[in-house]
Amino acid sequence: MAFVLLTISFLGMGHPEILAQGTNATNATNATTASGSDGSPVTVVMPAGSAAATGGGGYEPDPVTVSPGSNIIWDNQDNALHTATSGDPQTAVLDGIFDTGYVMANQQSAPIPMPIEPGEYTYFCTLHPFLTGTVIVE
Repeated sequence: MAFVLLTISFLGMGHPEILAQGTNATNATNATTASGSDGSPVTVVMPAGSAAATGGGGYEPDPVTVSPGSNIIWDNQDNALHTATSGDPQTAVLDGIFDTGYVMANQQSAPIPMPIEPGEYTYFCTLHPFLTGTVIVE
């Protein structure tokens, strides 16, 4: 009976009331960098020229902040093959948390699920280890 009453009261709310619930300054800030309210993935760009150690380009944005369990798509706008692989870029040791696999030039990765545990996750390109980034899950 309680379930039916809760369902009816929820369905009776207008769209603005539903969207307003749980909104605060923190949620408003996260909305600019986390997955959209429709669950759409966040996009991180591998910019043109990022295969050159002196190119100065890195993953954009860096860092990227997402909600727990969000998906990220890496968009390779370079003319070289890249990866986005979690681990320690200093030692090139992979940690197995996420990996795009090879992302061909001018292609996008599949949506890659991020951890549900809050924290900072470093990643790098296994082919160009100077290309590094950080995903912040909060």
